[in-house]
Amino acid sequence: MSDHTHAIGKSFATAERTEASDLLAAVEQAHRYIERFRVSGSDGCCWIDTSVDTDPDLGFENGAAGLAYFYLMRYKSTRHDADLRIAQQGFRYVGRHWRSQLRIANLTAKGYELNVNSGVGSIAVALLAYYEETQDADSRIALREIAEHLALSAERKDGDVSWTGLPYFAVGDSGIALLLLRIAVALNEAQWRSLAVAAAKTIVKNQTPSVRGGKAWAIKPPDYPHSFPNFVIGTSGIGYAMAVFHAYTGDEIFLASARAAADYLNAISVPLKEGALVPLTDDPADSTFYLGACHGAGGTSKVFYQLYRMTGDAGYKRAIEDMSKGLLSLGAPETQSSGYWNNTCICCGTAAILQFQLALFAAFGDRHYLDAAIRCAKVLLGEAEDIGNGAIAWPLAETRLEPDKITLNKGYMHGSAGIAAALLQLYQTLDGTFRWRRLLDDPYPQRNGEQPFGGAYDAAAH
Repeated sequence: MSDHTHAIGKSFATAERTEASDLLAAVEQAHRYIERFRVSGSDGCCWIDTSVDTDPDLGFENGAAGLAYFYLMRYKSTRHDADLRIAQQGFRYVGRHWRSQLRIANLTAKGYELNVNSGVGSIAVALLAYYEETQDADSRIALREIAEHLALSAERKDGDVSWTGLPYFAVGDSGIALLLLRIAVALNEAQWRSLAVAAAKTIVKNQTPSVRGGKAWAIKPPDYPHSFPNFVIGTSGIGYAMAVFHAYTGDEIFLASARAAADYLNAISVPLKEGALVPLTDDPADSTFYLGACHGAGGTSKVFYQLYRMTGDAGYKRAIEDMSKGLLSLGAPETQSSGYWNNTCICCGTAAILQFQLALFAAFGDRHYLDAAIRCAKVLLGEAEDIGNGAIAWPLAETRLEPDKITLNKGYMHGSAGIAAALLQLYQTLDGTFRWRRLLDDPYPQRNGEQPFGGAYDAAAH
C-alpha cells in the first residue's frame, strides 16, 4: 500500500508502464469502484454513498452530473453500449430532478445554489455538453427549464443584472452568465442572450485598474487581505468569461476587459527557474503556487488561450508556455510542493496537470507536452489503490490546508471519475483517436490539430 501523506519535496509513487492498454485497464478498474455507488430506477440513475449521503448529489463537482459526463466520455473511447446507457440514465435523472439540487446547496450565500461548479448551473453545464453531443430531447427540455429558472432568479436594477453579487466564475455571476449565454445560443433564445450580456456588462463595470498593471476584480473572501487572481474565484476565470462573451457578441468592451485581465495576471506572475506562475494570491510576498486547475496553470491559462485563439497574438501563447515550464520547474508531476500536495484529482492535483499538458499538445503539437502528460499518468497509476474485486480508487487530500484528511471520492472534480477521465484523454491521444467534448470552462481544442484561431468555434460563435 502506498504512502499517501504530504511533505514538501516528497515523491509520489510512480508506475513503470503507461501503455495505452494500461490506461484503459485503470479506467475500467475505476469504473468498478464508481459502480458500487450507482442506484437505478425508472427515472434513470444517480450515485449515492450511503455512509455519508442523505440525498443524492446531482451537481457536477462530486455528484451525478459529473459522473454521467464521465460515462459519456468513456463511451467515446470504448463504444460500449453499457457506458452509453449509464450516461443516458444519469443525464435523464439529473434532467428530471435538477430542482432537488436547490435544496441541498449552501443557501447561506445568495444565489449559491445556482453556481456552475456544484449547483444547478453545474447540472446544466453537463446537460449542455450531452445535448451538444447527442441532441437529446429530454436534455433540451431540462436546459430550457434551468435557463428559465436562472432568468427568473436574476436581480435587475438600473440595467444591471446579478445573481450572487459576486463576479466569480465557479460559484458566482460570470459562470452563470456564460452558461445562460451558451444555453441561449444552443436553444436560439434571444431574451436569455440579452440577459446574459447585461450580466456580463455589469461584471465589467466592477473591474478596476491594478497598481501592478492591467485590471482586476477585487476577490477578497473573509480573512484574506489579498485577492485571489486565478480561475475558480479570481480574475483569470472572470476574464475568461469576458473573452468568450466577446467571441459570441463581437462587443469590444468584453475583449478590452479580457485583455486587461491578462495584463494583470502577467503583471503579478512570478518568474521561476524556468517559466513563470501566478501565485495563489496577489500578495507580492506570496510564494504558494497551485499547480492544478482551480488556482493553477490549468485554469489560469484559459483566458490566455481564449485570447490567443481569437487574436493570434503570440504573446498569449508565450504566457501559456511559461506556465507549463513553471509548474514543471517546481518538480511536478513527481514531486510535492507547497501548492501541490498529496492530491491527484482533476481539480487541483496530478490529473489536472495531465489534462493541461494534453490540452497544450492538442493546441500546439509539441511532443514535450505529451511527454509531461505521460509522466503524470505514471504518478496516477502509481498512486492508485487496489480496493478489492478488481477496483481501484485514489486516496487523496482534497484541500491543501488539511493534508492529513485522506478521502476516497467517486466524483469528477475531486475523485476517481475525473482522474480516470484524464487517463482516458491520454489513452485517446496515444491511440490516435482524441475527441474530447470540452465543457463551458474549457477553450482548448476538442481534437488534435484544431486551428488555434479562426476555426469552427469562432465562426459558430459569431
